Amino acid sequence: MSGFLGISLLLTLVLARNTILVALTVFFELLLAGFWACTLLTSFNGLAYFVLFVGVMSGLFAIYDVYDDLISRRVNESDASMLAAHTHTSSRCWGIIWGILSLAFFGTGIYLCLVLESLS
Repeated sequence: MSGFLGISLLLTLVLARNTILVALTVFFELLLAGFWACTLLTSFNGLAYFVLFVGVMSGLFAIYDVYDDLISRRVNESDASMLAAHTHTSSRCWGIIWGILSLAFFGTGIYLCLVLESLS
């Protein structure tokens, strides 16, 4: 996963046109390289914690984004509003469904990580 994360960050660095995004990408690339070096040179497995941190951060942001865009405020041109027009429901209904699915996948991911950690 750390290799995939590194390649994704390099691709983001190539495609980024915003200086703040470039700075954040370089920061995370250096952080990833530092944890990789720490894992190779010491017994501390910092790379696993860094990848876990990025995954949890992404999962929590996905849940927050669904709540912010579709439940607490309505965005008129979102996927949920277009789906609501086709199904004759509200976009908040789809936001709640997607929020429940996001929480379920996030919880399942945490559970599987704990199970896999207990097996090793």
